[in-house]
Amino acid sequence: MAGVMPQRGQQGRESERLRLDPFIIAGGDASPRDQRDLMERPFFSLSKAKRVAPILYEAGGQRVEIHGLAEHGMATIWDADVLIWAASQIVEAENGGLRTSRFLRFTPYQLLTAVGRATGSREYRLLKAAFARLQSTVIRTTIRNGEHWRRHQFSWINEWEERTTRDGRVEGMECVLPD
Repeated sequence: MAGVMPQRGQQGRESERLRLDPFIIAGGDASPRDQRDLMERPFFSLSKAKRVAPILYEAGGQRVEIHGLAEHGMATIWDADVLIWAASQIVEAENGGLRTSRFLRFTPYQLLTAVGRATGSREYRLLKAAFARLQSTVIRTTIRNGEHWRRHQFSWINEWEERTTRDGRVEGMECVLPD
């Protein structure tokens, strides 16, 4: 269509949401499950205060580096609830035979109530801050693959968006998880 610009992500590239079919969270009782993989290594800051000093971890020849931007700080252990909730929603849907996607569409209310948080305006602001930290935290790992090693770098989420009405009422949120 003439005059319509393609959506761009924060770094000016085309949004992945344009290429992916959304997985719409329908609600239900999928509760966050125990995610030991996330807890076995220091992927998150344990402090509620903003942390920008990198976390460096080495064990068994594997190295993990976590870096947070000064603007947002590093993702916290409380932010990990968002990832655990998203993974639980996807697993629950797949177990039910539903088609899923790494492009999630949901309401903040669904997420907040599922992880046992209040649903006031403060919690909505904290949720948006959590998404900013999850996107801006960079994780670098060295992974052994047979005799070879490879370095992998990623963020917890690729992109996210809040949808609001003209008067500022939140209608929903979308996020794209990494591959």
